[in-house]
Amino acid sequence: MNNTHIPNTTDNSANSRTRAGILRRTGPIRRTLLSPLVTATLTLATLAAAGPAHADGGTMPHVSGRGLVTAYQALGYDTAVQLRDGRGARRHVLWPSNWKVCDQYPRPGTPLPHRAITLTVVKTRESCGDGR
Repeated sequence: MNNTHIPNTTDNSANSRTRAGILRRTGPIRRTLLSPLVTATLTLATLAAAGPAHADGGTMPHVSGRGLVTAYQALGYDTAVQLRDGRGARRHVLWPSNWKVCDQYPRPGTPLPHRAITLTVVKTRESCGDGR
């Protein structure tokens, strides 16, 4: 049996490193996967720096029909908010700027302390069902 080494694309020192005898890939694939994560982190950090810190007077502001980023700004970024998919598809919100608020609980003007806040959201290009 011939024991000659057959090189492949991972046998290049620019794309791989060994650690404790284990070959790890560190080339373009790793950078490609990290780019969206870094972008998302920077986007959320930028959003957190903008806008007011808390809702006025501790009452629920009117956020229905507005973008999700605007709703977060009105509520304050440290306010716990549960998001519910208005289409019933149980989708997760990854980019708040791509979503809008269709409905809110509690209603505008309701005192906020110790209240669970739920916003029903859909993607900005989708309809809320009431024409918004």
